[in-house]
Amino acid sequence: MSNLNEAARLIKKAGKILVLTGAGMSTESGLKDFRSKDGLYSNHYRGHSPETILSAGFFRRDTRTFYDYVGEKLNVTGIEPNKGHRILASWEDTMDLSVITQNIDGLHQKAGSKRVLEIHGTLATTTCTRCGERRLLEEVLDDGYEHSCGGVFKPDVVLYDEAVDKIEEAFGMAEKADLLIILGTSLYVYPVASIPEVYGISTKKAIIVNRDQTRYSMHVNALEFNESISATLEKLDHLIHE
Repeated sequence: MSNLNEAARLIKKAGKILVLTGAGMSTESGLKDFRSKDGLYSNHYRGHSPETILSAGFFRRDTRTFYDYVGEKLNVTGIEPNKGHRILASWEDTMDLSVITQNIDGLHQKAGSKRVLEIHGTLATTTCTRCGERRLLEEVLDDGYEHSCGGVFKPDVVLYDEAVDKIEEAFGMAEKADLLIILGTSLYVYPVASIPEVYGISTKKAIIVNRDQTRYSMHVNALEFNESISATLEKLDHLIHE
């Protein structure tokens, strides 16, 4: 049996599926990833590294440069979900499937997925640091980040130097799953990189689709495909429904 056929068999028999997605899920929609040689982290911006700009401390020190960077480099206006996003959304209609995403672009929901945990938050909205009023990011980019109350609007994302508040919820979802599908992440960033171990990859199967090899590429319980996510999911979808 080929690895694709085995992966399709695992999906069909799974009771509770958890999908973990990273930046590679969105690059096929035209967004840049962060850590590849041509990714966002490969170039400084006005003398600062992107990791520095996207930190809570920098946001407080230089809010203007922070928002200039967000508007120029992270704006997802006009970006649409790709075939992979849409396939996952369609699977949710017939399977007990949930998504944990490290992405902040909202493309899973735009494709129709409803059970999505945005573990790093969302770039779509902002919250005033003083009064708590919420506004869309696009409004803040157009009208300015300062609020009349004296506060500033901060995107609803987890910045460097901030805790990942939703990690315990993510770990709970991982523990309850009986199949883990990992898409578009090399599992470098903690605490999210701990999810396969919390899930129990030592005793349960996992399917991984990522451009580069992950540390689980030779793991006895992992089926890893170093190919296009959309193309691989399309093949799996065909096998599942044939």
